[in-house]
Amino acid sequence: MAGRHAHISLRRTGGLAGVPMEAALDTRELAPAKAREVLDALGSVDLDRVGAAKDWPQGAADAFRYELKVQREEGTQAASFSERQLPSELEPLVRTLMDQAQPARRREG
Repeated sequence: MAGRHAHISLRRTGGLAGVPMEAALDTRELAPAKAREVLDALGSVDLDRVGAAKDWPQGAADAFRYELKVQREEGTQAASFSERQLPSELEPLVRTLMDQAQPARRREG
């Protein structure tokens, strides 16, 4: 899914502390070179297949899990994956988002 702009959100759960973390960014708010880097990273992976890679063995409850959502004019894509399934192409994007992540607000359910 190509596009000139994207709104990206990430939710990380798991880990030893078990504190969900959330972050979001809009590529329009980034420096042009950083926005291009982010969009190129998204364009280099098939988000529909990210979670299909081999996952952690049973009992790895402290592993991080990610929920990535990418909204563009063409539509929305989402992917759910563990840290083991994280494609190397997306590592810089996840790192950028996690650098600004905050504890998640409690979800109403």
